Amino acid sequence: MLKRILTALWGIPLILWIVHVGDQLFFIFVVLVACLGLYEFYSLLEKNNYKTLKTEGIVAGFLYLTFLYLESRWALRIFLPLLIVSILIYELLKKEHSVIEISLTFLGFFYIPFLSGYFLLLRNLPQGEILTYYTFLVTWASDSAAYFIGKFFGKHKLAPSISPNKTIEGTVAGIIGSIIVSLAFGAIYYEKYLLPIILGISLGIMGQLGDLVESMLKREIGVKDSSSLLPGHGGILDRFDSLFFIVPTTYYMLFILRLL
Repeated sequence: MLKRILTALWGIPLILWIVHVGDQLFFIFVVLVACLGLYEFYSLLEKNNYKTLKTEGIVAGFLYLTFLYLESRWALRIFLPLLIVSILIYELLKKEHSVIEISLTFLGFFYIPFLSGYFLLLRNLPQGEILTYYTFLVTWASDSAAYFIGKFFGKHKLAPSISPNKTIEGTVAGIIGSIIVSLAFGAIYYEKYLLPIILGISLGIMGQLGDLVESMLKREIGVKDSSSLLPGHGGILDRFDSLFFIVPTTYYMLFILRLL
């Protein structure tokens, strides 16, 4: 518990400062998160004798995020399809890897670098700095509420076959935490309440879903944490699993709810 708190005390201010500075520093931060997270993902699969194209996957993730940063308009329309087709043709011609190996490699790419790209897209929006703060704070509030309420008051298991420690009480607390932060931002920056509540509920649910997805992966492999990179928190996947689902949801929900 102490390690968890100490890591948060330096980690949270650092991330908020990086969000404030933005531009190249924020891009470097996103690339590090994505590449380290993808490395953890492939390493976990290898522990269970699943083979992946680790180097190719990480390089593809780096190239995609770089292109997204330099020219976001064409990254999804042109670069991403070309990247996928190029890798597929290359691997099919080499005939050194199975369909399963190639599929797992792409699964990691879309789970981590692709979803991480929405950090860059969100930060680049009008009021992008505030919206990125909002996304991080909603996630942290949701994760913290779910963790502490579930730990001390949770009695009813949510999905014991996937995550033995996750409880219904913790999940509800996580969604409530998301709503509270969302309401606070809505009152301060938009003077609206209904739409931030809808957004808070959506993000709270998606955050819990993201946590369950990573829990399912760790359950399959038989490990507690994705790595020991962050003392008290585990690895990049353990700390950013909710954000990988919350950030794209924030990006699209802002347009759907017309908050921009």
